[in-house]
Amino acid sequence: MRYIDSTRLRLPDGWLERAAAAKIAVENGANPADYDRIWRELNDRLANLFNDKCWYCEVSVPRSDNAVDHFRPKGRVRDAENEHRGYRWLAFEQSNFRYACTFCNSRRKDIEGDTAGGKADRFPLLDEARRVYEPGAVTGERPILVDPCEVGDWRLLGCRKENGKPCATSDIPEQRQRADISIEIYHLHHEPTCKLRHSEAVKLLGDIEEAKALFIATQSDALQEPAFKRVAARILKSIHVDSAFSGEMRFLLSGERDMAHSWIQTLLET
Repeated sequence: MRYIDSTRLRLPDGWLERAAAAKIAVENGANPADYDRIWRELNDRLANLFNDKCWYCEVSVPRSDNAVDHFRPKGRVRDAENEHRGYRWLAFEQSNFRYACTFCNSRRKDIEGDTAGGKADRFPLLDEARRVYEPGAVTGERPILVDPCEVGDWRLLGCRKENGKPCATSDIPEQRQRADISIEIYHLHHEPTCKLRHSEAVKLLGDIEEAKALFIATQSDALQEPAFKRVAARILKSIHVDSAFSGEMRFLLSGERDMAHSWIQTLLET
């Protein structure tokens, strides 16, 4: 996962007016799903913000298989302590939209990896007593789910280099809880996704090992510098925001830092 600035979204002509009309209809009792064309209009534009990748898992898939997810569910909220008809008043708010693949967005079971997940109508809070049930500001809520549109949240997620399985990056209890629950709800531990993530990790770690050897060699042989720079460029591409699993690859790269290889920190800051 990486941070996505959703304010960069460019809206189609007249979209705000259509969204406002749909919001009024919902306030008068209409079902938000009857106006799904409003958020579907933004599908491709949301995809463009993150190089066609799912905002939760960073997998690139055909746009026809992805959907506009409502971060705060527009229908029922399964995690609410009391009956919750959904954050219907946010159904047409662009700040509530996330671009999500089917595996992260829809509840399903993975037989191969014996896992289940998919966000669907899930939206747990750290403090259920602060949940908002009626139209109004939601800034007082404290979501458990790691949010790609919240600065810094993505850093709570990493992966294991030996198998590509997602993991929490922090030992702070609240941060670990948020990461662990997000992994389950977003289905980030989906086995085929873990295999893809591991494949990228293997390539990255191989490049890091090669770059370390070349960097040491450059200390006594300047002719090794071009080769080192070529490998460093591959590593930089792996952690670029447009690449698959770039957040997890940054996590793995950061774990390889040491006093002898200052170039790693330089790449992380590039």
